[in-house]
Amino acid sequence: MNYLDLFLGVALLVSYVLLFYNHHLTGRKALLYYSLAWLSLAVPVFSSDRGVYIVGLAFFSAFLWAGNVEAIDELTLNNETARSLLYLSILPVLIVFLFYPEHETSAYALLGLWIVLSALLLGFYGGRTLLPMSALQAFLGVVVALSGLIPFFRLRIVPAFLGVVLAFESVRTFLRTSFVGDFSIGSIKDVGLDEKPGLVLVPSAPEDVLSSALVFSRSPRNAPNWFWITTVHDERAISPTNLPKILDMAVKFMREAGEAGKKPIIVIDGLDYLVLENGFPSVLKFLSALRDYALVHGATVFIVGSDDFLSERERKLLRSIVGEGNA
Repeated sequence: MNYLDLFLGVALLVSYVLLFYNHHLTGRKALLYYSLAWLSLAVPVFSSDRGVYIVGLAFFSAFLWAGNVEAIDELTLNNETARSLLYLSILPVLIVFLFYPEHETSAYALLGLWIVLSALLLGFYGGRTLLPMSALQAFLGVVVALSGLIPFFRLRIVPAFLGVVLAFESVRTFLRTSFVGDFSIGSIKDVGLDEKPGLVLVPSAPEDVLSSALVFSRSPRNAPNWFWITTVHDERAISPTNLPKILDMAVKFMREAGEAGKKPIIVIDGLDYLVLENGFPSVLKFLSALRDYALVHGATVFIVGSDDFLSERERKLLRSIVGEGNA
């Protein structure tokens, strides 16, 4: 192994670590799949075995497809559609199983075409934000497809180099961009809120707080900072099971409000609904992460609802996150 191979392999592993760590922080499934894709591409770089190389490409293609589907789900697709498309991620592995090594050229061509198809899916549904990732994926797919015909492209360094470029574009996109609807920092008013930073469990939120907060509610309203928690497909709707997106939006709102010199206030309505759709452990993890970010950014997060529907053990766990004085 030469130094260039070592550098590219380490770069891919660094991409894996960055994406997986961000998945750990936010719970985004897309980041988990992308991180596994770069890990799958990194392993063959450290091996001279061509069988290991093409198997790594197959798993890379599979996880890339899954990551694209999950990324799109944050924008447009409903959960049922996304789940259906995720099942197709097994196809690249089946391609290698069926065609390699007897039909090596066909295996490379089909893997490349699958990566191109995955890129087209991302570009068509992902919007302008994901277009650079889509273009790089398509270019990589063409290179992989030509690997079976042109010996130069069979060199591991070519797809590995493109993989590194794509990996860091993915890191840049996901770590610096929040997949959210538009909200207006300028519309935030100073309501003289005396609540300490962190989570507050309340039966209802005052209207003056609602008008100055980023609101996630079970009821729709035509307001710049209001998002509807529902399974209905709507421009300003968020699925109740998409807790990572709610967290992502909330953190960006906290950051931008703080930079504008305003106190970040967030309202999340329907605690019982979120628990029903996600299960208590997932909601508790979500609230724990939300509390940590709120403390960092000096934000107050109102959780609207009652904990009466929870068991005694669950209420104690919830109050350990919220704090006895805020429940």
